[in-house]
Amino acid sequence: MNMVSTIARADSRTRCNACTARHQCLFAGVETQHAESFNEAREAVRLLHKRDALFESGDEFDAIYVVRSGTLKTTYTNEDGVEHITGFHLPGNIIGLDGFADKRYTTTAVALETSSVCEYRFEDLIALSTRSPGLQARLWHQVSREISNREKLALALGHSHADARVAGFLLDTASRYRKIGYSGNTFRLPMTRQDIACHLGLTVETVCRVLTRFQETGLITREQREIKLVDTDTLESLSLGHKVDETARTGKRVQRSTNFSYGNAKVAA
Repeated sequence: MNMVSTIARADSRTRCNACTARHQCLFAGVETQHAESFNEAREAVRLLHKRDALFESGDEFDAIYVVRSGTLKTTYTNEDGVEHITGFHLPGNIIGLDGFADKRYTTTAVALETSSVCEYRFEDLIALSTRSPGLQARLWHQVSREISNREKLALALGHSHADARVAGFLLDTASRYRKIGYSGNTFRLPMTRQDIACHLGLTVETVCRVLTRFQETGLITREQREIKLVDTDTLESLSLGHKVDETARTGKRVQRSTNFSYGNAKVAA
């Protein structure tokens, strides 16, 4: 893994108002009178190349990071040496909150492509949040959402079949891209099939088989990592745990359903 480089804070490209992720950032919608303080509170803008590690599990926790561009993944390795991908992080997402409790990061954050992140010293953010109720609310919202997302993923991995997991993952990814201004139906997956499998608790062969079946039945089209969602209604049904009759898709016969959720989509028990 290569060294992470830093973009000078004085560089105009690092200003918040020049950031394409500013509407999804930690500071989105908070008091405008504190805008300059947010710029000053930022320690640095870090530039990462593919496979660069932003931080590693066990490193001392002293900062959180907001993705400015690109995509990162966070991974956790259990006592048996098995790696699990805990999340994929798009522009506007926060990374590093897992280190708050024990003052050490519990995951490793790695760039999936050329990416940049804004680094904020956590102590400085806490001090700033005492003067900005909006920022304080956003911080606690992010902590709550991270806990909620991990609980939902754990439920999904424990109670859903492969079709539900993959369908839920595609719908959730589409929703997240839509929120940052990209197309919600056509998008590029920056992660490998192996990464997706590791995240969803499946084998890479199963992920490839499900994606091929989705394509053959007209639910999606794909070319390498480019994905287009064609039949979102059926994908939604699958993510809910419904079994859809592939030979009579117009009828969409439903056999069973439940109400656990993965991201923005529900999955089966």
